[in-house]
Amino acid sequence: MSEIQDVTLVMLRHNEAIWELYLANQAEQQTFDFYKDMKPFVDGVKETCDLWLSLVIPWVRTARPTYLGESQLQQVADNIQMIAVSAFNGKSFYKHFNDHYQSVDYTLKRVLEKAP
Repeated sequence: MSEIQDVTLVMLRHNEAIWELYLANQAEQQTFDFYKDMKPFVDGVKETCDLWLSLVIPWVRTARPTYLGESQLQQVADNIQMIAVSAFNGKSFYKHFNDHYQSVDYTLKRVLEKAP
């Protein structure tokens, strides 16, 4: 398995963890400590996103896989970071949150299929 695939799998796990956190917070509003709970979680997602982008952008530029572009990959990184923050607020609008979650999931799975 390539490094792109490995990091993409980590991104998929982050996306699932974000979804589960959101659903748990939607059911019962929990209070979080910003520095103990939220910041490390969101920073971990950002760190993975930065590594992922540093791998997939050069690959997309050279391999030019169908239906995957640089702006789409950047949007995935932006969306997953946004929902990582929103997951701590169970009052976030469900449809909006779900749309971003599904979009990230779909694109990450396409990368996983096409990556070397």
